Amino acid sequence: MFVSKYYNMDFLKDIVFEDPDKIGGSIKATIQKTGKIGFSSGAEEFMELKNTPYFKIGFNNSENAGDIIYMVSSATEEGAFKVSKAGLYYYINLKNVFDRKGIDYKNKSYIYDIKKENSEDTEFFILTKRKK
Repeated sequence: MFVSKYYNMDFLKDIVFEDPDKIGGSIKATIQKTGKIGFSSGAEEFMELKNTPYFKIGFNNSENAGDIIYMVSSATEEGAFKVSKAGLYYYINLKNVFDRKGIDYKNKSYIYDIKKENSEDTEFFILTKRKK
């Protein structure tokens, strides 16, 4: 690092620098043309997909059902969808659900930002569709 002898570096003692090896990728999900919802590497870590075999999936009762997706992890298969892995990435096959909801994933792009919430001791994820 180049430091000029005329520049006072005392201000650096109060700065915490980020470690690029500890920053995950973007936390997002994308509906693929196959009807699977795929998760980025950042989402994998954020949602702990490696340790979560199933998710219950929910939508709002509205015309814009695909704008927000709710996901609650589940240890059992009952009423939940299986988390699968292909190569380095995790996905959930929701083709039939998206078809039934009228989500046109074959012709439109759906990318979701993911945030974590907690209500009544239940942790869940809210996937919100990005606006173009």
